[in-house]
Amino acid sequence: MDGLRLLLLGRFLCERQGRPIESPFGMQRLIAFLGLRGPSHRCLIAGSLWPEVPEQQALASLRTAVWRTKRLAPGLLEVDGDGMQLSSQAWVDSRALEQAVSRVLDSRQVDESVVGILCQPELLPGWYDDWVVFERERLNQLRLHALEVAAQRFTERQRLDLALRFALEAVRTEPLRETANAVLMSVYLAEGNVSDAIHQYEMFRALLRRELGLEPSRRLAGLLPERRATLTRT
Repeated sequence: MDGLRLLLLGRFLCERQGRPIESPFGMQRLIAFLGLRGPSHRCLIAGSLWPEVPEQQALASLRTAVWRTKRLAPGLLEVDGDGMQLSSQAWVDSRALEQAVSRVLDSRQVDESVVGILCQPELLPGWYDDWVVFERERLNQLRLHALEVAAQRFTERQRLDLALRFALEAVRTEPLRETANAVLMSVYLAEGNVSDAIHQYEMFRALLRRELGLEPSRRLAGLLPERRATLTRT
C-alpha cells in the first residue's frame, strides 16, 4: 500500500505510486467521505451519500460502492463489521492541511514548511453534497485562521515576502473578511507601503458597502496613520 494518496483539494484524485486509480463517481464519493470523516458506521455513510432514497436502498448502493472499491483499489478500504475507513497507510491532502493548521494555531510556530500546504485550492470544487459543503466551509475557516496567524508571525520576523503571500491568500479566499484585510494592511505598513495599505482599505470599504451595506470597523480604519488622529478626536 506504499504510495497510496488521496487528493481532495482542488480536485478528486486517488493514486497508488503515482498512477491514478480508476474511480467511478459513486466510488469517488465513498472514498472522499471516508477521507474527510474518518472511521464511520455504514448507516451514517449510506444516509449521507444517498439521503434522498429509503435506507435499504441507500445501504444497497453503499454495498455496490464498497464492492467496486475493493475490486478497483484492493486494500484501500478497511471494513470491520458495520464500520469502515480508509487504509491507515493512505495519505490524504485534507488531513495534511488540518495537521498544518493545528501546528500553526496550537503552537503559534510557523516555518516555510507550511507555505505549500496552506496555500491550497478549496475542497472538491463543484461538489454540492451537504457533507461536502460543510467540510469545505470548516476547512476554509481553519485555513483562514492559520493564514492570518502565519502572516502575523512572519511579519514579526521581518519575513515580509512570506507574510505577504499568506495575507494575500487569506484575502483572496474571503474578500469580505475584515481580519484578513487587517493582516494584509499590516504587512503593507511593515513594508513601508502606506499607499498600498490605504488602497486596500478603500477597496475593502467599497466592497463591504456594496455587498453588505456596512462600514469597516474603527479598529481597521485605525491601522492607517492618517486616520488614527481623526479617530482619536471623534
